[in-house]
Amino acid sequence: MSLLKCPKCGEMFSDSYKECPFCLEDEEYYNGGKKAAGHRVQKQKSPSIAGPAMLLVVLLLVGFLGYTFLGDNIADLISGEKKPPVVNQDDDKTDDKGDKQDDPVKDPVVLTLDQTTLVLKAGDSATLMAGGADKVLWSSSDGSVVKVDENGNLIAQKEGSATITISAENASSAVCVVTVTAAPKDLEVVTNWGSLYVPNEAFSIGVGNSIDLKVSGTDSTPSWETTDTDIATVDADGVVTGVSGGNTTLIVKVDGQTIKITVTVN
Repeated sequence: MSLLKCPKCGEMFSDSYKECPFCLEDEEYYNGGKKAAGHRVQKQKSPSIAGPAMLLVVLLLVGFLGYTFLGDNIADLISGEKKPPVVNQDDDKTDDKGDKQDDPVKDPVVLTLDQTTLVLKAGDSATLMAGGADKVLWSSSDGSVVKVDENGNLIAQKEGSATITISAENASSAVCVVTVTAAPKDLEVVTNWGSLYVPNEAFSIGVGNSIDLKVSGTDSTPSWETTDTDIATVDADGVVTGVSGGNTTLIVKVDGQTIKITVTVN
């Protein structure tokens, strides 16, 4: 008896077999038959790690979703503490029992006025503009000095000082200090022939002629000047003299007031 080498599978077998028993055995196995014991041993495939890896991914995903949606409850169970419910700031506030709570204290609104100090003459009026709130309350510390209405309109009553205050709900106040000076005196520029001064009034004199003027209604000394000394001049005592034909303006200043009169020289 001798050994033969199978040209198909390369295995050595006895020449007592007509065909390679190893190839016959493989053919029987692949055709559904059971492989006989002995002879060639079928190599086993290495176990795959795909299954365990997929299982691990699923477990991690389940853990992540559980923590995302139930993390606070799990933490409460572990610590034994319960966190207060989270509510939208615009919604009604509720406690753990669902009872309505008062809104938290808000920062006060800052009110403003367009002026913080103001000087008026008695009899004058002015308007203050408020900002920071649509509706504010107006008040005066002394209505006999300065009156104020609901729209911020001021009327200076008499000489003195008063504080105008605006206020609103849940807002800081703002103030303006108003100082009222004395009302302008009723002044007139007069001559020996009577009053010359009425607003926008004018008088005329001849070239080389003079007229003696003074201011009534005050004991203060006025200042005198003309805008064109080539037409007319005026001295410190109020004497106006015509120089040449034309028009000029006589300016008189006294007690904080200015009086202007047109002078025509013929």
